[in-house]
Amino acid sequence: MLPALTASRRRFPVRRAALGAASALLTLGALAMEMGAGAAHAPPASLAESLAPSTWAMSLPSTWLAAPVPRVRIGDVIDVLAVRQGERAYAVPVAYAARVMAADDHGIVLELDEEGASAIAIARGGGLLLVPLLRSTR
Repeated sequence: MLPALTASRRRFPVRRAALGAASALLTLGALAMEMGAGAAHAPPASLAESLAPSTWAMSLPSTWLAAPVPRVRIGDVIDVLAVRQGERAYAVPVAYAARVMAADDHGIVLELDEEGASAIAIARGGGLLLVPLLRSTR
């Protein structure tokens, strides 16, 4: 009889079973990690969501400032003065109780009401520089 025509008992492929079990475990682990990561990390609130009603966020670049921004944290309150330098120098307050939304080396982002935002824009349009003053908490 020819060997090709004889039926023999095939052995169970142990390697294939081990690889199948390992791939199933890795798939289950990946799914569990994905489900756990989605529930644990909620997206941070956007800047617009953290603004109070009837307020705007306005960025003041450091080039607009006559003095560096004091060490501020998010939530600190500052006042803003507009100053003209030169022979006829003067200073005028333009924004009160502006809440700090963000600050870095490039500038500061403030939460302002309509009057404060307009006054800062008019002051900058007139060539004035801005001085941020950190308010005391006491």
